[in-house]
Amino acid sequence: MIKQIFKIIWSERKINIWILFELVLVFCILWFCVDYIYFFTKRYLEPTGYNVEHVYNINMGIKEEGHVLINNGTDAQKDSLVNIVWTIVDRIKKYPDIEYISLSSAAVPYSGSFMSNKASLDTMVDYIQFKSVSPDYFNVFKINLQQGQVENWNKTDNIVISGNKDNQFLKHDAKQIKSLVTGDNENKQVIGVAASSKRSEFDEHNPIVYTLLSTNDRETVYFDGIEICVRVKAEADKNFIERFTKDIQEQIAMDPYFLSSVTSISDLRKDFMKWNKYDNNFKSIFSISSFLFINIFLAVVGTFWFRIQTRRNEIGLRVVVGSTRMNIKALFILETLFLLLLASLIATPICINIALADILRDIGVPSIDRGEEPIRISQYFINYLFTALILITISISAVLYPSWRASRIQPAEALRDE
Repeated sequence: MIKQIFKIIWSERKINIWILFELVLVFCILWFCVDYIYFFTKRYLEPTGYNVEHVYNINMGIKEEGHVLINNGTDAQKDSLVNIVWTIVDRIKKYPDIEYISLSSAAVPYSGSFMSNKASLDTMVDYIQFKSVSPDYFNVFKINLQQGQVENWNKTDNIVISGNKDNQFLKHDAKQIKSLVTGDNENKQVIGVAASSKRSEFDEHNPIVYTLLSTNDRETVYFDGIEICVRVKAEADKNFIERFTKDIQEQIAMDPYFLSSVTSISDLRKDFMKWNKYDNNFKSIFSISSFLFINIFLAVVGTFWFRIQTRRNEIGLRVVVGSTRMNIKALFILETLFLLLLASLIATPICINIALADILRDIGVPSIDRGEEPIRISQYFINYLFTALILITISISAVLYPSWRASRIQPAEALRDE
C-alpha cells in the first residue's frame, strides 16, 4: 500500500504541492504557539527560589518632623532616631507569633523595587542586581544556601552571591568564586552562595549580589526605604494582620514613627502580577493560541474535505475492484500522514532558523523574550513533538469523517458523478 500511496501523491502532485504549502505554514504557526505556551508554562512552574508563605511586610511611617530631623537634625538627634528604630525592631522581634525578622533594601519579592550595580570578575563586567539584607533575610524567605553560612555575617566587605539557573555568575561557576569587585573598585569577599532566584514566576533566574545592610550607618536604619519582613509561625498565620496590629500598634508607635500598614507578601504578589499584567498576558497567550487552533482545524478540515470530494470517482472504482471501506479510510489517513511528515521535515528547519535569527522580533511580531536563557535542543524536540501530535490529531480528525462518508458511496453514484 505504501508504494501505491507514493504513486497517488505523485500523480496528484499539483494539488498536493498546495496542500503541502498549507501544511508547512500551519506547522510553523503551531510551532510558535507551542513554543510560547511551553516556554511560559515551564518558566512559571520553575521554583522562584524563595518562599513567601506566612511572610509579611511591615511598613513603618515617618511623620514630617522625622524627615526634618533626618535631613537637618544634629548628630545627637539622629542617634536618638537610630535608638528608636532598634527599639521598634526589638519589640516586633519579640512578638510571640514571629519566627524571624529581617531588614532589607530593594530586596522584597514582588515589591517592584530593584537596585543594580557594577560587578566584575576577571575580564567579565556587568550590571548585576544588588540586594542589601540582614542575615535573617535568608531565613525569612527560606532561601537555601548552597555554600557557606551567614549566621556570623557582620562585615560589609563580605557578600553572598547567587547565580542564574545554571549557577553561572559572570560566566563562572558561582561556587568557585572567592572574591568580586563591585561598584567603584571595591573588593568583596564571597562568604556564601545562595540558591538562584527570580523576581517573579514569569522572570528568568538572574545573578544576585547580597550585601550586608549596615546597622552602624545612620542612613540605613531610618526606616526611610528600609523594608521590614517577618516570617510568622504557620499555626499563627490566620488573622495575623488584625491580631498583630491590635496587639503591637501602640507599642511601636514611637515618635516620629508609626505603624503604617502590614501586608502579606502573597497580596503583594497579586498586586505585582496585576500591575505588570503577567496573568493577563498569560491568558492572552492561551486565548490567541486557542483561536489559532480553531481556525487551523477548520482550514485543515476544509482542505481535506475538498480533496476527498474531488476523488469520488476514484473511490467508486476502488469499491468496484474490491476495496473495503476500511481500506479506503486507511488509504486517505496514510496519505495525510505522509504529507504531514514531509511538511514537518520542511517546516522544522525553517522554524529553528527563524527562532535563532530572532526574525519575528525584528519585524515587530510579539515573541518570547528569553533573556540570556539559551534555546536548548530539548526545546526543539518538544516543540516538534507537540506540534506534530497536534497537527496529526487535527488532520486525522479532518480526514476521518469525509473518508467515512466517501467510503459509503455507491459505485454507480460515484461513477455517475464522473
